[in-house]
Amino acid sequence: CEKNEIHDVYPLKQGLTNLSCHFATNDGEWVYRHPGVGTELLINRTAEKTALETARQLGLDNTFVFENPRRGWKISKFIPHCKNLDVHDDAQLETAMTMARKLHESGATVERTFSFYDEGKRYESMLKGRGPIDASDWQQMSDQADALNALIHAEADAPVLCHNDFFGLNFLVTEDGNISLIDWEYAGMGDYANDFGTFCVCEQLSEERMHQALSCYFGRKPTAAEWRHNLAQVGMAGWCWYAWSLLKEAEGENVGEWAYIYYRYGKTYLKQALQLYAEDNQ
Repeated sequence: CEKNEIHDVYPLKQGLTNLSCHFATNDGEWVYRHPGVGTELLINRTAEKTALETARQLGLDNTFVFENPRRGWKISKFIPHCKNLDVHDDAQLETAMTMARKLHESGATVERTFSFYDEGKRYESMLKGRGPIDASDWQQMSDQADALNALIHAEADAPVLCHNDFFGLNFLVTEDGNISLIDWEYAGMGDYANDFGTFCVCEQLSEERMHQALSCYFGRKPTAAEWRHNLAQVGMAGWCWYAWSLLKEAEGENVGEWAYIYYRYGKTYLKQALQLYAEDNQ
């Protein structure tokens, strides 16, 4: 577009990570994402762009227009009157799980990897660098994560492309029901159950709803081994993000109720998954 076409510029969201602005041209409405200071140290923009292009080709993200991976800025389509995913809507839940499976089976690759275990251990190391970890059962949970990671790793298939920030706020539902999965900054190669783990924790799903979601993912009832494996990643996701929340609080940030939510899912499902593995090995 010509520079003089640009109008209706206003901020959409300003946070610690990025600044996003709305703007309009003669051809429509758009979103400009300007990377936050320091994000070049945290986010592989080349991997992000590859993931975004893959998502566009697969029809998973209908908003992506262009990204400059060297500078980190991105342009997307602005979707007016959109809503976020409603996990209590059966049709939307099924669509989200189908989208996850389509991504995982795409065969696409990026140069970034991601695992809850590696991320959690990184946060743990940073916490220990600040002194003793002030959480009474942290060591027990960390030991359980060690044991569970070994079991997961032993049975894991080849890594696939995962979104790794897969939950309701990153889905945009248009007025006509079209759904796009956005925010691919953390996309990377990993265990297919990564996205299920984050989804269950961040959407605070009950076990009954987890079963339903996993059935939607596979298009059938999951096997006992599939349920065990995915439940393990729910526990690992909870533990990983609990470690993150402890680090943020140690740095003076208040993460509110999320610290307890992450703790509860980590505490519950690390133990439960280990029990399922133990029962299967008897």
